[in-house]
Amino acid sequence: MNHKITAAVVLLAFSGISRADISLNGVLGGGDSYANSETVTWFNGHQTANSIYGDFDNQFATTRIRYGASTLAGDSSGTQYFFLHIETPLYAKNMIWQDMDWRNNFPIANMDPDVGLTEDDVASYRIHHETHHNPGDMQLNFNGATGSEKMVFLNSNGNRVFQADLAGNTDNSFGLIDVKDSVDYLFDNNISTEALSLARNTTMSFEFQFALDSAMNDQILDYIRNGIEFHLSPERGLPVPAPMSGALLGLGGLATLRRRRTNS
Repeated sequence: MNHKITAAVVLLAFSGISRADISLNGVLGGGDSYANSETVTWFNGHQTANSIYGDFDNQFATTRIRYGASTLAGDSSGTQYFFLHIETPLYAKNMIWQDMDWRNNFPIANMDPDVGLTEDDVASYRIHHETHHNPGDMQLNFNGATGSEKMVFLNSNGNRVFQADLAGNTDNSFGLIDVKDSVDYLFDNNISTEALSLARNTTMSFEFQFALDSAMNDQILDYIRNGIEFHLSPERGLPVPAPMSGALLGLGGLATLRRRRTNS
């Protein structure tokens, strides 16, 4: 596909009687209708020397972005915005955590995946964590799983131009109106609490609502095509699928809320 589809073209595609709604909830689903999608590269910006997911100068992992002009679900005004959905692949990060004494639960004894995390859930996180921390030192409680996780867009020199994190902080730029992430979705729908999340098939994802402006929308897409930095700490650390499996990337967010936040 032509990866240089511009926001102006996106706007044209939605002009006239064409219309679709986006439910701004942080994940894919709920009838979301994104006009465009493409594959981009990404890397882990945390401990890149120890990460299996490369760095800015060595980007080989990929994910799907989805974007387009649309109306906001529930908004009867017909106003169109530029929406953008980005997620980590499920092999790199899923939305699991549990409030427990992690230092003294190694390995995890629980065997029932319906009541809590199991060692199978966390083994891949633990393996990566111990490449640069002490054995048994991983903290996969809510703060440990989400407190430093972020997504960064970069210019061609690898410098930050836009950032959002799971703590609810987002740069107020590029015409940003609102944003939600996958933690918002889990909380808003009573799927998870700060004490426990078993959302194994939910990715770390962000859904942005920007003003519909062809120049700004084109610019942020161009930055994304430089490669996305996901700051994963911890990262799941599962192998990157072979290229033939690339079409499957990005599907993890389908099964998956809002503490926040309208930016001002």
